[in-house]
Amino acid sequence: MSLTANNVLPFPTWSRRKVGACPNCGTHTALWRIGRLLWGHCHEHAVRWVAADLNDAGPGMIDLGQLRERLERLSQFVEITH
Repeated sequence: MSLTANNVLPFPTWSRRKVGACPNCGTHTALWRIGRLLWGHCHEHAVRWVAADLNDAGPGMIDLGQLRERLERLSQFVEITH
């Protein structure tokens, strides 16, 4: 039986144009799941973007040290939406 949280607000990905890759080079370094969002980033151009909202409030399978490292790394990049 699957329980769904009823207090999860949808991330407004519908109001943005999709960003599938770095606007400078057309590639991405990696895609990382942080919470329910899938983040893409380009290390060379220091940009990040939301690639997808997975609509899953579950914690996922990631250890806290790796989560902290990814959050600290992504916080240094500029977020882009188009």
